[in-house]
Amino acid sequence: MEYQKYAVIDIGSNSLRLMTGWQEVPGTWIFSPKELATTRLGKDIDETHHLSPAGMEASFAAMERWKGQLTGIPVCAVATSAVREAVDGQAFLAEVRARFGWHCRAISGLEEASLSFTGATASLNPDVTAAVIDIGGGSSEVAAGRGGDLCWSHSYPMGAVRFTRGEVMSHQDVAHLERHCYQEWLPMKIRPDLLIGVGGTLTTLAAMDLQLAVYDAEKVEGHCISYEALCGHIERLQAMTPEERRHVPGLQPKRSDIIIAGLLIAKSFLQRYQIPAITVSERDLMEGVFFRHSFHDAAWNSRDRQP
Repeated sequence: MEYQKYAVIDIGSNSLRLMTGWQEVPGTWIFSPKELATTRLGKDIDETHHLSPAGMEASFAAMERWKGQLTGIPVCAVATSAVREAVDGQAFLAEVRARFGWHCRAISGLEEASLSFTGATASLNPDVTAAVIDIGGGSSEVAAGRGGDLCWSHSYPMGAVRFTRGEVMSHQDVAHLERHCYQEWLPMKIRPDLLIGVGGTLTTLAAMDLQLAVYDAEKVEGHCISYEALCGHIERLQAMTPEERRHVPGLQPKRSDIIIAGLLIAKSFLQRYQIPAITVSERDLMEGVFFRHSFHDAAWNSRDRQP
């Protein structure tokens, strides 16, 4: 029996991701493995205020590769930090619509936080108060709540791509970035029982901690890393040359230049709120789009608009 599939594309500052989902039982989603293309759409955005020309071309090329497998499947593309900040962000989305006929829009930082919270906590015990931190390429979102109800959230202009200035960070650079991040975090209105981390920086941290030669989403899901272990990974990576980092098990070569900045954001967060460990989840805003039925807008449901 064929089930109607839907697709979500996450247009991020560092990468594009694709996931499809369908319901064999009403209300229960089954998801395909996520596909990823590193594009660096948000590279140098603080200086240029524009999307990276090379990043746009890489993004269009990735979407062109995916187009064939999405024939007849309603597609919802959500764009995050880079696209919502860039002066040419809306023009980029207009080009996506023109080339592929997909519904796409830039979501706000607070909507991004809410979707990540929904995706990461959907299967959590309702008695657990959880905070979710999503460290992206251009921004980091924090959301906290209980039983699926969001109590507090905020979006910060802090990201692994945004904070990377070359492949080598001196001890002075690291100390400065740590101080900057620590000072940015706002008081959280609730104290979480559990901190869940999502996004490429943190799934990579889990893969490194597990020393995965080949990425395994099932092993990454639910893996817990202590603050001490996180600090150890940062110190080890900082002592390496850029070439040595590209060969670390669990660390994708294309992420090796931005990983330290991303991990420093995570370290400062745990320091600021005195949280001893972080539990990594593969489920994030993409699942949140499905769980929240965010595809129920006119463009998503109008299959005849598909090219």
